[in-house]
Amino acid sequence: MTIKVRSFILFLLLNTAVNVMALDFNISGVDDPIKSNIKAFIDSKAYDCESVISPITQQHKAIKNQLQLAIQPFGYFNSTSKIQKNEKNSCDPVSIQIDLGPITTIKKSHIEIVDNDDQDFTFLINKHDLAAEKPFKQTSYQQLKAQLMDLAVEKLYLDADFETQKIEVFKSRNEAVIELIFVPGKRYQISDVNITLDTPFLQSELIEKMVGINPPQFITHSELYQLKRKLNSYGYFNQVLFNLDEEHKTNTGLPLNIKLSAAAKYDYAIGAGYSTDTGAKASFSYNNYRINERGHQFNGQMKLSELRNELASAYKIPSKDKPSNKWINLSLVYRDELTDNIDSETSKLGLSQTRIYKNKWQNINFIDLLHENFDTGVETGDSLLLVPGVSWSLTDTDNVARPSRGYRIQTEFKGASDAIFSDASFVQLTLSGKFIHSLGSKNRMLYRGMLGSTVSSDFDQIPTTYRFFAGGDQSIRGYDYQAISPFNDSGDLAGGKHTLVGSVEFEYQLTSQWALAVFTDFGDAFNDEFDFNYSVGSGVRWFSPIGPIRLDVGVPLDEDKSNFRLHITIGPDL
Repeated sequence: MTIKVRSFILFLLLNTAVNVMALDFNISGVDDPIKSNIKAFIDSKAYDCESVISPITQQHKAIKNQLQLAIQPFGYFNSTSKIQKNEKNSCDPVSIQIDLGPITTIKKSHIEIVDNDDQDFTFLINKHDLAAEKPFKQTSYQQLKAQLMDLAVEKLYLDADFETQKIEVFKSRNEAVIELIFVPGKRYQISDVNITLDTPFLQSELIEKMVGINPPQFITHSELYQLKRKLNSYGYFNQVLFNLDEEHKTNTGLPLNIKLSAAAKYDYAIGAGYSTDTGAKASFSYNNYRINERGHQFNGQMKLSELRNELASAYKIPSKDKPSNKWINLSLVYRDELTDNIDSETSKLGLSQTRIYKNKWQNINFIDLLHENFDTGVETGDSLLLVPGVSWSLTDTDNVARPSRGYRIQTEFKGASDAIFSDASFVQLTLSGKFIHSLGSKNRMLYRGMLGSTVSSDFDQIPTTYRFFAGGDQSIRGYDYQAISPFNDSGDLAGGKHTLVGSVEFEYQLTSQWALAVFTDFGDAFNDEFDFNYSVGSGVRWFSPIGPIRLDVGVPLDEDKSNFRLHITIGPDL
C-alpha cells in the first residue's frame, strides 16, 4: 500500500513538472512595440497550460494583470484580453486576443524647469509630446525624465533632481494629469586640473597645453571623453585616467584629476598581406614617440609590394601654443612604381603645417619639392616641380569604428610654375566626399565621389603623380588598379587631366559582426571626352577588432569588359 501511494505521488509530481513550463503565446490585436513589451512581461515566467486558459484560476488572473501592466505604458488603461487554446485544442501556443480600447489623453500637463535658463533644457521641454489633449504615453514621460537627467549629468549639474514627478490616471474618463518639476541646480565648473605623471617625460607646459582646460571652465562629459581619446592617440601616453572629484566640490566648482603614464618610447611593426591593387605586400615601420621633452616624434616606413616600393620618413614638431591642434611635418619619400602602363621613380621632400578646428575641420598647408622620372610607353619625362598647396577636410560621424551616420568632405588645391623652380606649370583642384546614413534599424547606404581637374601649359611634362587614373579598390571596382585613363599614341594608359568617379552601396547587416553589400561604381579619368565606365558587384563585410574588412567582387558592365575582379580592403569607412 505504501508503494502504491508513493508511486501515485511521484506520478503527480512528474505530471505537474510536465505541465508547468514556459509556453508560447500567439498575440494578436496589437502592433510590434506593444507585442514586444507583452512578451517581455510574460515570456520569462513558467505557467500551467490548463490554469492559464481557465478563467477561475490564479494564473489566469495573474497573466491578465501582466497584460494590462505591459500595455499601460503605451497609454491604454482600459484594455481587455481573451486567452484561449489554439484551433487544434492544444495549449501550445496559447492564443491571446487584445482589445486596446480608447487611448488615454492628457487632461492637464505641467512640466517646468525651476530656476534655470539653460537652452538645452528648454529645447527638451519644448519638443516633448506630453501637452494637454495629446495621447498619454508613459514611455514618453519616462523618456523625458531620462533625457533631463542625462543632460544634467552631461553638463555637470551634479545636484539635479525632480521636485515633483506625478502621474494621475482616471481610467473611467480615459484621462491623465501630469506634473513634472525638475530642479537642475548649480552647474559646476572645473575649478582645478591636477595632472599626475608616473615619471617625468614631457615638459609640464606641453602637457597642460595638450589638456587645454583653463579653470574655471565649464565642460561636458562628452568633451572630456573626446579629450581622453585625443590624449590616447598622440602616442605619448600608455594610460590616461580622468576623475571628477565630486567629494571636494565647492561653490566654485570641482577638481579634475588626470593621471598619465608614459607609453613606450619606441615601437616597431612588421606586416605582410595582400591587396588586389598592389598584390602581395610587406611592411616595416619604426616610431620614436618622444625624441625630446618637447614632444617631437619620428616615423619611418618601408613598404614593399609587387607594383610599388616605398621608403618614407616624417618628423613631427608640435606647436608650443596648441600642440593638440597644430603641428609641422617634415617628410621625405622615395617611391618606385611599375604597373602594366607606367614606370615611375619619385623622390619628394615635403614641409607641411596641419591645423585642427573643433575636432572636425582639418587644414593642411604644404609645399613639396618633387622629382620624378616616368615612362608611359611613348612619353618619357624627368620633371622637377616645386608644388605648394592647401587642403581642407571636414569629418563628422556618430561612430568612428562603424558609423550609422556621418560624412567626410575634402578639397585640395595645388600647383606649380615654370617661373619658380619648376619644369612645368599647372594648377589642380580635387574635391572628394563620402556620406553614410542608416536605412532602417540595421542597414546602411554609403555614397562616394571624387572630382578632379588640371590646367597645364605643358601636360606632357606633368609627372604621373599629378595625373589622374581610375579603377581599383578605392575607385571603380571591377577594373584593374589605375586601368582607366586616356591612351597615348602607342595605346598605353598615360593618365588624364580630369577625373570624375562615384559609388553607391547598400549594406545589409546579418549579425553584429557580419554584413552583405551590393554596389555600383562609375566614372572615368579623361582629357577632353568623358567615357562612362561602370560596374556592379556584391561583397561581404566583417567588422573585425582591427577594423572593417571588405571582400568585394566587381563586374564591369561596358561592352569591352567581361571579366570580374576581386577586391580586398581594410580600414575605416570615413
